[in-house]
Amino acid sequence: MKHVLLGAAALAAVATAAYAQRPAAQVIQARQANYKQMAAAVKGINDQLRGGSPDLAAIRPRAALLADRALLVLRWFPHGSGPQAGVQTRARPEIWSDRGGFERAGAGLLVAARALNRAAQSGDVAAIRAAMPALTRACSACHDDYRAPEH
Repeated sequence: MKHVLLGAAALAAVATAAYAQRPAAQVIQARQANYKQMAAAVKGINDQLRGGSPDLAAIRPRAALLADRALLVLRWFPHGSGPQAGVQTRARPEIWSDRGGFERAGAGLLVAARALNRAAQSGDVAAIRAAMPALTRACSACHDDYRAPEH
């Protein structure tokens, strides 16, 4: 996990600098669109797992999307893209004031999403089922500390 954290933080620093060149409203809109796609992917996987015979062809691309997006999450929050931007966002100021904690949460998501993707690509439904709670915990851990409640 330590190597993942260091690698994710270094990648995020470089990517965030480039991402920060965009207007705050654009950054926030892109961030929200990406999270909606991630939520739809999680829902799609959960729907498949609730069924009697999960369709791996439906699960695999969703798991791959989650792994790809988890790698990018930290870059979606450059300075200036919080509530002070004047655009509605549920991003809490703690994302920037507790950057180390936020980066650890992002690394946890990356680890969980990659594990889920490995399970999905292997075709092992039991492993997919076993990987989903860790992904859910990683999402919740970040939401609990860094996402404001919906108004």
